[in-house]
Order: sequence, then structure tokens, then C-alpha cells
Amino acid sequence: MNPVLVVGAGPAGLSAACDLSQAGVRVLLVERREELGGAPARWKYHTLAPDFVPVSRVLGPLIEQVTKSELVEVKKGCVVESFRGSVGDFEVRITELKTRRSETRRVSCVVVATGFEHFDARVDPRYGYGRVPDVIGINELEAMLSQGRVVKRDGSAPKRIAFVFCVGSRDRSTNPWCCTVCCGVSIKQAIELKRILPDSQIYMIYMDVRTTGLWEKLYWDSMEKFGINYIRGRVGEVYHTGQKLLVKGEDTLVRGPFEALFDMVVLAVGMEPGEGTRQAASIFGLNTNEYGFLLPRTPNIHYDSGREGVYLAGSCVAPMSVEEAISDGSAAAMQCVKLMKVMRA
Repeated sequence: MNPVLVVGAGPAGLSAACDLSQAGVRVLLVERREELGGAPARWKYHTLAPDFVPVSRVLGPLIEQVTKSELVEVKKGCVVESFRGSVGDFEVRITELKTRRSETRRVSCVVVATGFEHFDARVDPRYGYGRVPDVIGINELEAMLSQGRVVKRDGSAPKRIAFVFCVGSRDRSTNPWCCTVCCGVSIKQAIELKRILPDSQIYMIYMDVRTTGLWEKLYWDSMEKFGINYIRGRVGEVYHTGQKLLVKGEDTLVRGPFEALFDMVVLAVGMEPGEGTRQAASIFGLNTNEYGFLLPRTPNIHYDSGREGVYLAGSCVAPMSVEEAISDGSAAAMQCVKLMKVMRA
């Protein structure tokens, strides 16, 4: 029987490929980048909220399994450019991006796991991202935390740090949806900063704090154990004074303006569909919602794309944590196994 095509080698795609190979199913894993692991690998994520588990401990075994399994063929730096046929005998054309060499392959079914991109904060000029020094995204801070060294552009350690929540999220001028994990990730990072820079002062400027389920402990620990401060407000602008960053905004609790000086401003940039997801929607004939995420037939049953033999997994469907994406990949893999069992009968 033809292999299963898995598009995307982030947490969801890796999980799907691993589960399929463990079930004895051949897999063709196509990843447009030259590395496996998706956004966590690209941005060198340090640990995962809420338990500070090293990302390498979670994704490392998945990457090792797909690269060593005789049942998984990995094609990095490649994209799927065409798709046709019927369940059990789909025909896809796969193109290597560097050489533009293409090959045609036959696959039994497809798992689309094209992941997400972080919001580009340059779109919203009030934060000064890309123009003002020492204004960074949570993705960039994660890479610093992985190195165990957080410094400003001049090489010195920041003493006063502000996190700005919901950058590019819950805002009708950019992206109106909630990214579900950015609050928890920001709080996790603030705690890690306190461990690296114990004398630093950290302020969380938030619209609302959304740490659902077991993530809520992060919120309370950040205040009670680490002395992290919270300001409920909206940031209007970030200025560079020449030495410091002046953050101006409105405190929505006391209903008045505030101004504060910081050495570093960290933007909790949200999640949005990437180019790979847009391409997948076009190539595989998939529906998207009003925000550009892939649209399942039934809300919250992510794997069901509504097209027979094509399944969805991970943050190409909705913002979610790494652990949720891994579970999504397993669910999609199970649907492939069920389908192939029916085809063999």
C-alpha cells in the first residue's frame, strides 16, 4: 500500500509520522525547511509551559524516531506543489526548493500539519519593533533563554523588563483571535528571567491573563514566589529615550495614563497561519475560516478536513500548545490507520 504523506515536520507532523511508523505504516514526511521540529526548533524554544520541561526532551525523541525509522522517508527543503487522485491512490508532485527538481509520488492519504508563524510586530508601529533597540518578541527571548544569557543589544543585562501581552492578538486591527498560550509562555519566561537575573524587576502589562487549566499555577507562582508585577493596561507607544525605553499607555484598573522606563520590552507576539498553511489550503482544496486557519468539518474535531483521505493536525487549525499539537498529530495518524485498515479489508 502507498505511504501516508505528512506535510510539515513540527510537533504535530512529527507525532503523526512517529505513530504511523509504530503502527507499521510507511510515511513520506515533507518539510519545507532544512530542519525538523517546526517553530520550536526554528526559534530554539527553551522549555515548555507550565512545567518548564526542556523542549529537547519532548521533541528530541520524535525527531530521532523519524530520522532512524526505516518506515519514514524524510524530505527536507521540499514542498508539495500538486495533488490529485482518490483515496488510496493520490498523486502528489514534490519539489525541492533549492534545485527546483520535482518528482511525482503516490500516497494513500494525507496529514496536513503546516504549523504557524509568530505575528510580525512590525505590522503594529506603536511598539517600535524592528526600529527601537531592545524591543524583542517572546520567540527571540526564548532563544536567549536557551543560551542561558539574556542581554541588551549593547551586551549588558537588563534590570527592568516589561512584557506586553496580546501583541497582534485580540485586536481587530491585526488579529482578533486569542492565541491561548502567549500569557502562559510570557509568565514562564518571566520566571526563567528571574532565575537568571534575580535582581531584575519585571512587569507584565496585560489586557487579561488567560492561564487556563493547570497553567493557572504559573500566574500565582510568578507573583507569590518570584515577585513579578502586573499592570492591567494597554500600551500606546514605546519610545527610545537614548538610554531607556519609555512605555506609555493606559492603566485600565485605575483608569489613568501611565509612563514607565525599561531596559527591555518583550512583546508576546501571537500565532497566525503561515504561508505553508495558505499553500496547503490551495493545493489540497481545503476550507479555511475567516482568519485563514484550516477549517475542520466539525468545530474542535481537528483531524476531519471534510475531504476524504485528508486529515488536519496542529496549529494550522487553531492556536495551541506544543503538547496539544502532538496530541492532534496522534489523532490524525489514528484516522489514517483506520482508513488504511478499511482499504485493506
